[in-house]
Amino acid sequence: MPSPDTERMSDANRDESAHAGGRVVCFGEALVDFVCERPVDSLAEAGSFVPRQGGSLANIAVAAARFGARAELVGGAGGDEWGRWLRELIEAEGVGVERFRLPEAVGTSHAFVTVAADGEPSFAFYGDPERPAAYATGDVDDALAGEPGVLVVGSDTLLGDDEREATMRAVALASESGWQILCDPNLRPNRWTCRGEMVRVITALVRGASVVKLNADEALELTGRKDLQAAGESLRALGPGVVVVTRGAEGALVISEEGSQATGAVEAQLVDATGAGDSVAGVIAAGMAAGMPIGVTVRAAMGAAAGVVSAWGATAGLPGASDARLLDAG
Repeated sequence: MPSPDTERMSDANRDESAHAGGRVVCFGEALVDFVCERPVDSLAEAGSFVPRQGGSLANIAVAAARFGARAELVGGAGGDEWGRWLRELIEAEGVGVERFRLPEAVGTSHAFVTVAADGEPSFAFYGDPERPAAYATGDVDDALAGEPGVLVVGSDTLLGDDEREATMRAVALASESGWQILCDPNLRPNRWTCRGEMVRVITALVRGASVVKLNADEALELTGRKDLQAAGESLRALGPGVVVVTRGAEGALVISEEGSQATGAVEAQLVDATGAGDSVAGVIAAGMAAGMPIGVTVRAAMGAAAGVVSAWGATAGLPGASDARLLDAG
């Protein structure tokens, strides 16, 4: 089952020094993105699709590993050929997959991705969004044992009751055990039956986070505010110490106890914005695990995002591990 993602597997066999940073545990799914690699206005106009690694938390784990973290993905896909293909790709990136489950009775979810002329993607999701067997409580306990690091969570594991319970339990356990928690809400309204429930449930997840990273539209949606600064401050008032709001070509806004700081974007030729936010979250997770200042980390994240949007798919444009050095980003 070859695809362009397979080509990067040999590049991922890098030296151990690339993973000398702190621990990052990402809790979530991987899925297959079938990407139409030419601009179209609708799914009906897409003549062909290329399979690529997808799933927000899987993408975040890969980015964190590229930037030096000892990353692990706890979660799963289906117990089919696609699920095995995804696990091989993720493992080849240096991401731990010991607790990445492939239950035989479940098929791998997938999304058909079309990209408009302005680079903005649209996703049509297919497959079972609830995978309780892939998010076993015991796996969370084991993953969070030992040296504390950074737990990364998002909204994709909030869709079903069992997943939701496991996610909130992971956040509580991590908090009790001295872990930092990074929340990337990654709003996908078309995966929820009720928009109000989506906002309510994701807001509860935000309350337990140390750092929240989200885009401008998500910040406004979750808070009901019309001003981005006010939205960021409202989110921080819920409990997180830092809120990072990405603004596309305008860079990012960082809101913390020290006030607000704007970071400019890195110039890029926009091809496909899929995975840009995931790359930012992955770099932030690696930076948190390494104890880097948030300003330095976000500047590095802007560079990673510039590479991602310049290529098709969520991870193909990430810098190689030899180029991804947070300590050199300041």
